[in-house]
Amino acid sequence: MEAAKKRSAVFFVQYGALLCAALVWVNTAPVRERADGHVVQFYWLIGAAFCYLGVRAALVLATRVRERANYLWDAADLGIISGAVYLTGGINSEAALVYFWPIITSSVQRLPRRTAAVGLASGLLYVAATWSSRADPKYATALIFRVLLLAMVTWLAAHYAKTEQALIEELTRLREQVALSEYRQRLSQEMHDGIQHYLADIAVRLELARRLVASAPAEAARRAVDQRFAVRQAAAELRHLIRLLRSPVVEREGFVEAVARHLAAFAERAAVAAPLEIDGDVRPLPADVAQTAFRILQEAVMNAEKHARASEVRVTLCFGTDRFACIVRDNGTGFDRAALPEAEGAASGFGLLSMAQRAQSVAGTVEISSAPGAGTAVTFTVPFGEG
Repeated sequence: MEAAKKRSAVFFVQYGALLCAALVWVNTAPVRERADGHVVQFYWLIGAAFCYLGVRAALVLATRVRERANYLWDAADLGIISGAVYLTGGINSEAALVYFWPIITSSVQRLPRRTAAVGLASGLLYVAATWSSRADPKYATALIFRVLLLAMVTWLAAHYAKTEQALIEELTRLREQVALSEYRQRLSQEMHDGIQHYLADIAVRLELARRLVASAPAEAARRAVDQRFAVRQAAAELRHLIRLLRSPVVEREGFVEAVARHLAAFAERAAVAAPLEIDGDVRPLPADVAQTAFRILQEAVMNAEKHARASEVRVTLCFGTDRFACIVRDNGTGFDRAALPEAEGAASGFGLLSMAQRAQSVAGTVEISSAPGAGTAVTFTVPFGEG
């Protein structure tokens, strides 16, 4: 999250530098001649752009806006560029080159649909901004050439964004496969060196006790009873394996950081906005609660990816004085739980049964609210008890 804020801050500094450069550019002789008395209006436009930039920076750096607001930012950026084109010469204005900036920015962010939308809007706004120059004999030729250039750049940028998006997804899958393979190998080694040894030893000794039942029943009984110690050792090994099944990221980096990392990877893989909100002062969670909350969150996010067709999955972590809640909301298609068969229900269709069982293991609850077209919200709540 801090890295994202730093990138945003750099972007806003660059944006401010571009506006300052525009003030210098408009005062050059050729531009003043083309502006034809619109220089003062251009100053007003740049002043409004500075105000807009300040408001946008404050909202984005304070994380008080949703990801879908990016389309509003794009619209404002294109409006400023189009106004600059109109006020500084129309079809002859060099300000049209700045249209490439939002196109390339959305492409670098690996957002092919947004790149295409920005490119289409740029073309339409450029026609509107230069329409006052239509009396120029070279207008039609210049317009067609430049719109075709915008279209070509947009196509290349969208193709790049799509290719990079597919590459990130493939790398994510490969990382998951490698991690899973290493994890399975570690578990297999632990089971071979630990619990399998105890179980084999118990089987051998019980078989010996069975053979002694007829000839020496007392000795057979003693040998059989003595296996309770080996069984306890096997149970201890099993508990160790269960601990290994916990998410190592949660134990190593902490619950909040693990959630942030998981959402960032999900957003990058699925091209879905996944903002994280924290309500209240962060406080340490018991290890079993943190693991349970993380697994329930993973299940809810995966369901949103598979079934909801959502453009945003918002996660809220609520640290109260006497309870903790993890809320996963999506803006997807939603579903009508009443319309589902009672035997199947949301429990089997959306993993509610699994999540409910996990929650019950730490004295928590899981609630799912949804309606067709209204998205879905999964809420895991657990009280802070003594210890």
